[in-house]
Amino acid sequence: MKHCLLVFAAVLALAISVPASAQYMFIDTNRDGFCTSSDVLTSGTDSVDVWLVTNQDKNGNPVLCPSGEPLSMSSYTFILSAPGGGVGYSNTPLGSFGWSDRVGFAANAGGGQAGNDVWIAKHGGGVILPPGKYWLGTLDVTVTGSNPTLQVVASTSIDATAITSFGSLCAGPVFDYTMTLGRDWNDVCGTASATPTSETTWGKIKAMYR
Repeated sequence: MKHCLLVFAAVLALAISVPASAQYMFIDTNRDGFCTSSDVLTSGTDSVDVWLVTNQDKNGNPVLCPSGEPLSMSSYTFILSAPGGGVGYSNTPLGSFGWSDRVGFAANAGGGQAGNDVWIAKHGGGVILPPGKYWLGTLDVTVTGSNPTLQVVASTSIDATAITSFGSLCAGPVFDYTMTLGRDWNDVCGTASATPTSETTWGKIKAMYR
């Protein structure tokens, strides 16, 4: 009997600790609410939209919180990076970095800018949104280089505490009620290169996994 209880406890602990692992954050440049090869940065681009899907993966498959709570959203924080440079960020009004929130989360929870990176963090002041797909907001950008791209990343030199995540009623694997990129989920999509994908076998393979 004691052995059975120990086995049950181990299985229960494993079930609780399994990460949700499939939320999806993406950048949209053409206001269609999706991330595709059409989302590129050009000389005429002055803003990008950031979206978060709390309860589905990149392919639209449903995701459940392993401990049973809803994959709601009470805050969000994300880092965008232009790995090759060529993208500038606004800081007007001071401290906003050109970010316009679209979900009603007005309270600052962090943020900063350094080099090719920008970090935005907001919380809802007690507001908890149900699981779903959300247009988080719009970021003003200036394209200063040739064929730049903008990506969603998990960390930055701006601040050691900066992450890409969202607050949730889902406890998560370490019970911090925070679904974190690189730990709990990995699905992201940034802007595409304006240079057409080469019609080689390797080019076609890369296009399949955007």
